[in-house]
Amino acid sequence: MADSLHRDLLRSVSRSFYLSMRLLPVAMRGPVSLGYLLARASDTLADTAAVPVGDRRAALDEFRASLETGGRFPGQWAATFGPYQHHAGEAALLCRLGECQAWLATVSEPNRQAIVSVLAEITAGQAWDLERFGGANADRPAFCESGGELDDYTYRVAGCVGEFWTRVGFLNLGERFASLPDQPRMLVEGRSLGQGLQLVNILRDLGEDLRAGRCYLPRPSLLEAGWERDRASAIATVAAQWRERCRDRLRPGWDYVRRLRRGRVRAATSLPLILAEKTVDRLDAAGAGALTERVKVSRSQVWLALARALVA
Repeated sequence: MADSLHRDLLRSVSRSFYLSMRLLPVAMRGPVSLGYLLARASDTLADTAAVPVGDRRAALDEFRASLETGGRFPGQWAATFGPYQHHAGEAALLCRLGECQAWLATVSEPNRQAIVSVLAEITAGQAWDLERFGGANADRPAFCESGGELDDYTYRVAGCVGEFWTRVGFLNLGERFASLPDQPRMLVEGRSLGQGLQLVNILRDLGEDLRAGRCYLPRPSLLEAGWERDRASAIATVAAQWRERCRDRLRPGWDYVRRLRRGRVRAATSLPLILAEKTVDRLDAAGAGALTERVKVSRSQVWLALARALVA
């Protein structure tokens, strides 16, 4: 069952992350793959716009409670959320959540605690996102109210994942992962890398989010940049500032990679970092065009990034 989940199902809901998972040593691959599938499931529940916000928030609360108590996930989610999925893999994931939960029951207690803990942070971030942006639309946009609020959000949905990756690495590989005295600084570097990866997603999706009334860029920065005079110029100015901040968040990721002792772990960790940097470069090159046309790394560039990651 677990083999099918972290091979077939994981591949169906992820493109580049699946490659990272296949690179990881077996001892680390299982808990990280399971954590990703559960996080992707909660994200699907939170993002299904056709379901009322209150129902999505209730589903997130039930999701978190089921993980913490070991209770079963509600069986109606596949019927309630599944028909609205445009991605077949996400619909299949909702149908197979019971298998994911059964897999969770078989992992070691330290790994289970790490998975439950990171999902508590992630679902808290997703719940905040629903509260802030769930009622937004093009006529009534919603914003982050400060840079600190955006930093907190990126920690909850991704920075904590960098910490999780680190804890799971040390739990399952020990000194084969990295030097034990390096763990505290690697937790900090992993958190920064995770936040940088989430900022890439936010900046890449900025135009689509704006059209839906969601703006993760901080309102005070937009006002200072002249939002009330020229919105397009203000968005371009603040987006450029946050691309630089994104690069600052990603940079410690290379220190993290250099501390890793296993070539496979280095490759799995450096691949999303390389792809993130390529995406930021493309966003820089696209300029204002990134707001109207989605910027993405091509499949050929993914394979080139993989080749680079294997020698990182």
